[in-house]
Amino acid sequence: MSAKTAPRRAPDVLAKYAGQTVVAVGAHPDDLELGLGGTLKRLSDAGARVVMAVVSIPSDRESRIKEANAAARILGGETHFLTPDRTMRVEDLKNHELVGMMDGLVKQYEPAALFTHSLANLHKDHKLVHEACMSSQRLRYFDLFCYPPTSCHAINVQFNAHAYIDISPVIDAKMRAIRMHSTQFARRGLKTDHYREASSRVGQIVGVPYAESLEIVRMRLN
Repeated sequence: MSAKTAPRRAPDVLAKYAGQTVVAVGAHPDDLELGLGGTLKRLSDAGARVVMAVVSIPSDRESRIKEANAAARILGGETHFLTPDRTMRVEDLKNHELVGMMDGLVKQYEPAALFTHSLANLHKDHKLVHEACMSSQRLRYFDLFCYPPTSCHAINVQFNAHAYIDISPVIDAKMRAIRMHSTQFARRGLKTDHYREASSRVGQIVGVPYAESLEIVRMRLN
């Protein structure tokens, strides 16, 4: 087939972040892997620097730090623990402290995009992180996305998605990263297969084997 008649390959929309930093914020270790692990892997594969920021570690601090680091390596990201020396909950932070942490992330990394929890959530601490990230928009411009509700158990919470990321090529990496969090799953006898099944159901919406969904808060198209 000549170059003239060869089918054109669709551009990778995530390549807009190549050579730039994207920051994903989760209330706890495992939130990011569950909510958008495939998207983070796609971003790192596309040439973005992926920073996985974890706000709090409520238990098993040393084990959970090791698990998060191992999961980040699988996804091609790097971890940033906001409270690495404290075993605590997000709710233990005063609102101004949490907002200050999000401001610090934005100032340190100057992200091209930031991903955070959605307001549609069962967990109060996830909502607190969402609101703190929303506040950080005042500092500078960055694309801003929210990922679906996360939990160690299968949940059914309405989430109004605006965009879908095909994670079919990286679904196995996402599942390996999730399983790295053995304190939350294997040691508690909890299964992880439903996360693959959930990605399959999302994929059916847009005609691919596996996908993740995102809420677009703001996104600049050049």
